[in-house]
Amino acid sequence: MKTKLPIPSGTLRPTLSGDAGNILGLLQEKNVRRFLCDDKVLTRAEVADIVTEGERLDAKGMGYWVIEHAQKGFAGIVGLTPVSAEASVSPKMTNGVEPTIAVLPDMCGRGLASEAMDAIIDYARSTLGLSRLVAAVDKPNTRSHRLMLRSGFSQKGTAPGPAHLLVLYECDLQSLSSEP
Repeated sequence: MKTKLPIPSGTLRPTLSGDAGNILGLLQEKNVRRFLCDDKVLTRAEVADIVTEGERLDAKGMGYWVIEHAQKGFAGIVGLTPVSAEASVSPKMTNGVEPTIAVLPDMCGRGLASEAMDAIIDYARSTLGLSRLVAAVDKPNTRSHRLMLRSGFSQKGTAPGPAHLLVLYECDLQSLSSEP
């Protein structure tokens, strides 16, 4: 079961069904959906399904957390989910666990994504006992590439994606220091 995770600017807390409206607004933001949703505008029902899937993963200690900024409140989401069959674009991704992150555009540039990623990586290593994380990032998504590299991920190749070429990353959690 997931727990709250502290970050310097606030808290990561497990998502609840009542968060669907905020998550819908986040995922409908043009600069968020461009890469995370391959520019598809998700419906309320699709977002409710995402929240439900996150709740289902809770028993495995995975799913989604709301990024709550101490002063501003809802700032985004971060998650750990098994790589789906559709996202297994390469054998390097198969059977992996992938972090997902989305921050409201007006909250970007404050270090929240790095704080959330550091907390999720530490949680994946120390609580879940995972030895690696994988990620697939749309090639034009420069912010996410910088985040992956700052967080200890290394590039492992490319693969075609639904909208863009994907850059594949892996993070060897055993080689990372336990200090963020």
